[in-house]
Amino acid sequence: MFGAALNVGRVRVLATPFPRAFVPGRWFGLDWICWPRATLTADLSAAPLSIRAVFVHELVHVHQAQAGVNLLIGKLKAGDGPAAYAYAPVPECVWEGLNIEQQAMVVEHRYRLEEGGTAPGDRAFYDRVCPF
Repeated sequence: MFGAALNVGRVRVLATPFPRAFVPGRWFGLDWICWPRATLTADLSAAPLSIRAVFVHELVHVHQAQAGVNLLIGKLKAGDGPAAYAYAPVPECVWEGLNIEQQAMVVEHRYRLEEGGTAPGDRAFYDRVCPF
């Protein structure tokens, strides 16, 4: 999904007791995804679409960090309520105008659509807005 835009060799998943996944940023030269132990499986590619889609969402945050985005500042700017994740699939919507959570949702929704799920926009919207 990300192609060369994501250095997957630096990504590690850490099982945590927390109820939701998050990316704390780079530690010790590696990019970490903290994942709820309750839903972590040995092979996330075999997990239900809902779990795989969240993993893709978190990989967007890894990509952002690898591109130099300070995730703490980005999260503080975006917030954590429903509005932080909401976007309108309209012609005026552009990647650069989205906060870090909206960017991750756009890619997550594109993935869901490609995997046979539903999303707020159509394929043309995601092809236009997503950079990868």
